[in-house]
Amino acid sequence: MNINNLSNMKYYITYEKDERGGYIAAAPAIQGCTVYGKTLSLAHRNIQSAIQECLEVQREFINKIPKESLTPAQVKRLSFVHLPDYV
Repeated sequence: MNINNLSNMKYYITYEKDERGGYIAAAPAIQGCTVYGKTLSLAHRNIQSAIQECLEVQREFINKIPKESLTPAQVKRLSFVHLPDYV
């Protein structure tokens, strides 16, 4: 895996509605990569940025990029928000 080319990395994202009506998005394969958004769209934008930033930090300080370890079925079980185009 080329750690210098982060744009080719693909990670599953889980979404969860919180008690205040907002959304929590996470990339489970990337430890600590979790964000909040008042809307699902905002949570999605936030997690996209967070994934990129987390990967850049891991590349710089750890010199290792995490591999996706979840299957689509596992992600559907973890995510409490139904997305029509979810694989």
